[in-house]
Amino acid sequence: MTKIKDMPQIDRPRERFLKKGAEALSKSDLLAVLLGSGIKGKNVRQLSEHIIKKFGKSFLNIKVGNLLEVPGIGQVKALQIVSAISLVKRFYEEEKGNEVIIKNHKDVLSFTYDLRDKKKEYLVCLYLNARNILIKKETISIGLLDKSLVHPREIFYPAVENNAASIILIHNHPSGISAPSEKDIEIVKKISQAGEIMGIAVLDFIITANNGSYSFYEKLKIKDKNFDYVSDEIQTTFFNLLEIEKPAYEINAEKVKETYFYIPQIRKNHLQLQNRRYIGSKHKLIEWIFSIINKECVKGNSFADIFAGTGVVSAVAARHFEEIILNDFLHSNYAIYQAFFGKGKWDKDKIDNIIKDYNNIDSENLEDNYFSRYFGGKYFSHKSSKIIGFIRGNIEENKKNLTSKEYYILIASLLYSSDKIANTVGHYDAYFKKDYIEDGFFMKPIDPVNVKNATIFREDANLLVKKISADIVYVDPPYNSRQYSRFYHVLETLTKWDKPRLYGTALKPDSENMSDYCRVQAKNKLAELVNDIKAKYLVVSYNNTYDSKSNSSKNKITLQEIKNILTAKGETKVFEKDYRHFNAGNTEFKNHKEYLFVTKINHV
Repeated sequence: MTKIKDMPQIDRPRERFLKKGAEALSKSDLLAVLLGSGIKGKNVRQLSEHIIKKFGKSFLNIKVGNLLEVPGIGQVKALQIVSAISLVKRFYEEEKGNEVIIKNHKDVLSFTYDLRDKKKEYLVCLYLNARNILIKKETISIGLLDKSLVHPREIFYPAVENNAASIILIHNHPSGISAPSEKDIEIVKKISQAGEIMGIAVLDFIITANNGSYSFYEKLKIKDKNFDYVSDEIQTTFFNLLEIEKPAYEINAEKVKETYFYIPQIRKNHLQLQNRRYIGSKHKLIEWIFSIINKECVKGNSFADIFAGTGVVSAVAARHFEEIILNDFLHSNYAIYQAFFGKGKWDKDKIDNIIKDYNNIDSENLEDNYFSRYFGGKYFSHKSSKIIGFIRGNIEENKKNLTSKEYYILIASLLYSSDKIANTVGHYDAYFKKDYIEDGFFMKPIDPVNVKNATIFREDANLLVKKISADIVYVDPPYNSRQYSRFYHVLETLTKWDKPRLYGTALKPDSENMSDYCRVQAKNKLAELVNDIKAKYLVVSYNNTYDSKSNSSKNKITLQEIKNILTAKGETKVFEKDYRHFNAGNTEFKNHKEYLFVTKINHV
C-alpha cells in the first residue's frame, strides 16, 4: 500500500486542495480530505474511492449504519461523513427555500391567491428562467381587459430585460365565473403568437375566480395525465397547443428511379463526414437527391448548401461542381466544415502522432475539468469526460503550434469521437439515466474531403443569400420547433470552449443562434429567403411529419405553402420518397415521406 506521505505533494488531496482549490479535486479526493486518514491496508484515497464506488448516487442519503458496514470504518469516521452531508443539505435547503419553482397551474394559483377576490380585473405576468424558477412577478394592467389595451411589448419587455425563458399570465374574473370570454381567447392568441416570435414560451394563461380556475394549458392537454410545465424547451409551447388547423399532409408528387451518384468511399480507421448522429441527416437520401438534381437541373459550376447540417450533400456536390458554398449557424458544424472542406496546409503524420498521444492518456492522472464536472456521469462516463475535457483544453493551449486546418481537424476529430460514445439517443436534449456509463473514448482522425474550391460561412441563411449566388442552391431548413443549437449544445460548448454557465437537467447554456424556421414565422422566413436567392435552380428538402405526438416535432410549414412560395419564383416540380426518418421516441409515423422541390427560377 502506498502511503499518502510517500506521494508527491501535488498528488496529495490536502496539498492539491490548498494549491488549486476544491474544483481541482475529484469526489473521492474531497472525501479523503474530510476523512483525514486511512485504515489498515488502505490509504485515505483508496478508502474514499471504495466508499464513493460502493454507494454511488446513494451517497447523499447514506446513514451511519450504512458506513459502519464498510470494513475499517468506525463510528467517528461515519459520523464525520454523515454530519458533513447533513450540514451541506441544511444550507442547501435554506438557499433553495428562497427559490419559487412553478411546476403547474396550482403553483401559480398559490402564488397569486389574492387575485381571486379583487374587485377589478387584473392581468399579472410571472417571468421564469430555464429551470422554471420565478424571476419576477409583475402587474401588467388593472381594469377592463381588452386586447387593444394589452400590448405585447408591455408583457415581453420585462421578459427580455430579465432574460426570462418563459412566462405565465394570470387574469381574474370579478364576476366569479372562471370560464374564458371571447376577449380572453383573442388575447391568448395574440400574446402566444408574440411569444413564439420573440422566442419566449407562453406556458399558460390562467383565469381565477371565486368558483374556481381555468388553465388553458391543462384544458388543451386534457388527454395527458401529467399537467406539469416542463422546462428546458421540452414542454409543448402554448402557441403550438393553440394551433388547430390541420395542414395539408400530402401534395401531388413524382417518384423517380434512383441512379448511382458518387458517394465518398470509407477509409479504414478514419472518421468520415457521415459518421455522426444528426437529426435530419441526408446521408441515406443522397442518391435519391442527386438523381433528381442530375435529371432536372442543367449542370452548372457552383452549388450552395445554405443549411448544410452534416455537410454530406456538399461532399457529393464537391465531386461534380467546381465551387461549393457551405453554411450553417452552429459553431460545431462550422468547425467540421473547416476540417473536412477548408483550405490550408496540414501534416497528416503530425495529426496522427498528436491523436496517438491523446489515446495514451490515463484518466487517473488527470484532474477534473469543466467538461467532466458538468457532463461526467451524464452524457459521458466520468473518465471519458475527463479525457475529452483535457484534450479540448490541450488543443486550445497548443493552437499556436498548429495551422488553422490542423486545429480544425483536431476539433472535428474530437467532436466525432465524443459523439460516438455519448450517452444519448443521437442528440443532447437529454441523456440516459444510468447508474453506470461505460468508458469507451478513443479518438480517431477525420478524413478530409478533397475539394476544388469551397467557401464556408456561419451566417443567418436569409442574410447570406443576399450576398452570394450559385447555379444550384440547396435548401434544407429545420422542419419543426426543435432548435438545433439546443439539440447539440454539448458539442457547441466543446467547440467554442467558452465554459458557459449551464442550467436545467439537460445542462444547457443561455440560448443563442435560435432559428426562426423553428417558430411561427417559418413560412414568412422561407418566402423572404426564396425571394432573395440568386440561382438558376432552387432545390428544397422537406418531409411530412405533421402527426407527431409531440407538438414540437410537428412541421412548421405545410407542403402546399412551400410549393406556393416556390411557384412564385419559377416552374416547380415535386418529388417524393418513402423514408423512415430518425425517431428518438416511441412515435410511429405512418406513410412517412421525404419531399424534394425543384424550381427552375424565372429570370426577368
